[in-house]
Amino acid sequence: MRWVGTTPETLCCVGAQSVVEMTRATEILKGKDKGKCSRETVYYVSSLPLIPERAMLLLLLIRSYWGIETGHHARLDVTAMEDASRVRHRNSLCVLGQVRRIVMGLYYAWRDTRTNKRQSTLKDFHNTMARHQHREAWRLIKT
Repeated sequence: MRWVGTTPETLCCVGAQSVVEMTRATEILKGKDKGKCSRETVYYVSSLPLIPERAMLLLLLIRSYWGIETGHHARLDVTAMEDASRVRHRNSLCVLGQVRRIVMGLYYAWRDTRTNKRQSTLKDFHNTMARHQHREAWRLIKT
């Protein structure tokens, strides 16, 4: 990780006070490319001033952001197909977003009751709900 100070004028970005350069390494855990590693360099523009003592705090903030992004948002994007939605009306987007997040809450409640975590994906949740005419979801709501 490299963290350098900057000014809003230098980057043409209001509020920019520092830039962080990070190199991420990822390893593929399954499939035909199992074990392969990739490295990428990413840059973050931050409104935090450059204070070397706060470098670990900044690193934790970036990691916590990606923990959310790869967990909850990945489920919304991939399985719930939020990014593939063609809805453009502002009110409809808000309602659908809230419904998807309610379904995610139901999914997490359902997943906590499961003994086999390998068969507890969001897709499994959708299939279970469809198989039982969504009665299982109503049971989760009532409890």
